Amino acid sequence: MIRRKKPCFYVLSLFFLLELFFLPVVYSKNLNEDEQLIHVGIGAFQDGLYDIAQKQFSLFLKDFPHHGKVHEVSYLLGKTLLLQEKWKEAKNVFSRIIQENRNFDSVDYVLFWLAQTEMKLGNLEMSRRWLLSLVKNYPKFEWMDYAYYLSGCLEVEANRFNLAESSFKKVSLLSKREELIRFASFWLGMVSLKQNDFEKATRYLKPLWADSKRLPLSYRKEALGGLSEAQFKLGQFQEALQGYLTFYNQFKADPLIPQVYWRIGFCEYLLGNLKESVDRLKSFQSYFKGSPLILYTHYLLGEIFLSLGDHAASIQELNQVLQTPQPHSLWGTSLLLLYWNHLQSNEKEEAHRTVQRLLKLPTAEEERLSIQWLTAQGLFAEGKIRDALPYYFSILNSRFREKALFQIGKGYFLEDQFREALTNLDLLFLEFPNLKLIDEGLFIKGECLSRLGDTLRAFQTYGQILTQPRKNPWRLMALTQAGIHGRFLREDEKAEEVFKRVLEEFPSHPLFYYAAFQLGILHEKRGEVQRTSHFYGLVLKGGLPELLGPTYFRIGEILLQQEKEEKAFASFEAAIQHFSDPSLWIGMTQLEIGNLQRRWGRHEEAKKSFQNAQDQCKDEEIKNAAKELMRSLMMR
Repeated sequence: MIRRKKPCFYVLSLFFLLELFFLPVVYSKNLNEDEQLIHVGIGAFQDGLYDIAQKQFSLFLKDFPHHGKVHEVSYLLGKTLLLQEKWKEAKNVFSRIIQENRNFDSVDYVLFWLAQTEMKLGNLEMSRRWLLSLVKNYPKFEWMDYAYYLSGCLEVEANRFNLAESSFKKVSLLSKREELIRFASFWLGMVSLKQNDFEKATRYLKPLWADSKRLPLSYRKEALGGLSEAQFKLGQFQEALQGYLTFYNQFKADPLIPQVYWRIGFCEYLLGNLKESVDRLKSFQSYFKGSPLILYTHYLLGEIFLSLGDHAASIQELNQVLQTPQPHSLWGTSLLLLYWNHLQSNEKEEAHRTVQRLLKLPTAEEERLSIQWLTAQGLFAEGKIRDALPYYFSILNSRFREKALFQIGKGYFLEDQFREALTNLDLLFLEFPNLKLIDEGLFIKGECLSRLGDTLRAFQTYGQILTQPRKNPWRLMALTQAGIHGRFLREDEKAEEVFKRVLEEFPSHPLFYYAAFQLGILHEKRGEVQRTSHFYGLVLKGGLPELLGPTYFRIGEILLQQEKEEKAFASFEAAIQHFSDPSLWIGMTQLEIGNLQRRWGRHEEAKKSFQNAQDQCKDEEIKNAAKELMRSLMMR
């Protein structure tokens, strides 16, 4: 937004007054002709009568070309021409001095003025050479600070910002002239902006603006504009907003006012002041109808209205962007937002048309990829995985490759195409070893292997998740599945280890009680009644309905082994109360209840239990066992 300010190349007339003249003014009435010309020329120069001084010095050089003071007079002529802004003539005079007498006492001054004349004539590279020669050969030159300043300005003009920064810093170190130091600080701030070093720009420009009354008006405006821009780039939107508001209020006639006003609205948006932003941007549309920022205003309003949930207003603004006669760089993102508006409004047909329109746009590659990704995600979320997969495949050779491969693998898993899922997941892990969703991906891989019957590899895959210190739901599920697969592989010690890790790492999760139940079974197998009771007690304390029935059943089995039949019977009856659907568990429990009733001579109750086992269980072994027990009772 900040315009490029031309470096200020000017001759300080003050330097002429500070510089001592080489030729003394002689006041004798008996002067020779040569002395008379010098005397009159110097007097006219001191009185500001530069045309007379020029004439006198020129006559001297014409009439006395071999005079011993010819170079001193040439120097005075050059300065006289400078003060008359006769740059070309001054350049010729100073150049002749350099060519004819490099030993002239004031060659450093000549080099300095040569640099100034070249600047005025637009020969900036030649000016730079003269200044480099001056700096290199005359380090004690009394105006060295100003020479560095001019060098810095030349480097800015040539876009050599590192060299410019170096020169301006030397001004700050060498100079005692406050005005020059302020100008150098100003340019250091502007150079920092060009180098995208916004923190440094702020350090230079903020003090200048705080003392801005000491700056010329044009520099004051640039300092405020540059400071606001640096703060904006640093994300200091509140400070930038105040700067832009000050600029708008103090410099309303400035050509940059439309851009500044737009930035005010944009800062309000970035600060979350959406109502204020809308008001500013709507005003911008009214005040600056011909501004090239009008199109961006429609776009930004479309984005704001979308975030506010005003989809109709958002669609209206975005359509304004899309009405330009030629494709615009905003078309892609506008269509993307338009698609999202239609989707949020449940206008699926309009959303589909927007997708097709964007896919045909030749200049919006990134937006086309984004909308294919969004379309795929929308279909995936609706459960239309087969419809989503082609969209994922179409963006594999883009920045979405990692996400697309993951979704393809996950999609195939959900479609029960486990081998295809494994192929894509393995490719994903190979190409993206630092995948953010690595835990979920490995879990899906483990599930695929498990479904394919490769229990050992599934167990190993779950183990890969457990090697990382991350604590997330996938780790919990991996621990649980690793324990289950460990039991299946008869790796009871490993199973016990991972189930205990569930208890340690996830004490508040419902799967804590499932792990406790599994640990109870493992200790029950070893005959460790006390440990078994501890873990089953944890399950009962948790009160999860789906675990209460199986746990009461297991406790009943232990009590039977201890020949505590009445307690076992009570536990089995408690188990029955927590079974709601037909299952293997309810069948086994009814069998145990029936056996106890038969043992106690309660044959009718036993028959009912065996009949319940047949009616409430689909397992053929349980049903057959119940029939045999019924038959044995009938034969009594």
